[in-house]
Amino acid sequence: MAPGADVLAGHTLGVAGLGAIGLRAAQLAGAFGMRVAAIRRHPQPAPGVEWVGSMDDLPRLLGESDYVVNLLPLTRETRGVFGRAQFAAMKPTAIYTSYGRGATTNTAALVAALRAGTIRGAGLDVVDPEPLPAGHPLWTMDNVVLTPHCSGLHERYNENALAIFLENLRRYRAGLPLNNVVDKALGY
Repeated sequence: MAPGADVLAGHTLGVAGLGAIGLRAAQLAGAFGMRVAAIRRHPQPAPGVEWVGSMDDLPRLLGESDYVVNLLPLTRETRGVFGRAQFAAMKPTAIYTSYGRGATTNTAALVAALRAGTIRGAGLDVVDPEPLPAGHPLWTMDNVVLTPHCSGLHERYNENALAIFLENLRRYRAGLPLNNVVDKALGY
């Protein structure tokens, strides 16, 4: 088998940030026969997720996971939350992916972990800083896949975004609560 060509079935996906996208990731992982564990601000059972913990359970999540997907929003509590200790808590065969906000990852700690073999690899749609400067080590690392903060884009993205806007406009005009409202205190 080629290096990195894993069969997903039987492996564990750890989801950090079990919001709407995290729930969809859990559903898709389940379709591939993966075990799913997750953390979120307010832990509660979720379909297709074996256990859901709080941020205090991050070390457990990292130690159990073969793949970690970081979907955390950027808040005071999550800035740099993935650092040296978190990468050290992961399996040396683990793959770290980040699709939420780049500043939730300490980039220097990630580079060090990748160089040292502390983790096997990374798939990054978001980085800190963004854009990643020319000459940054992540550009040339064989165990890293970089995408330009585009993982959510698809052929119907604008159509879907417009539908959300139009529904919220209708709701606003009718005096109804809006959908997808950002909690300004939480920051997401």
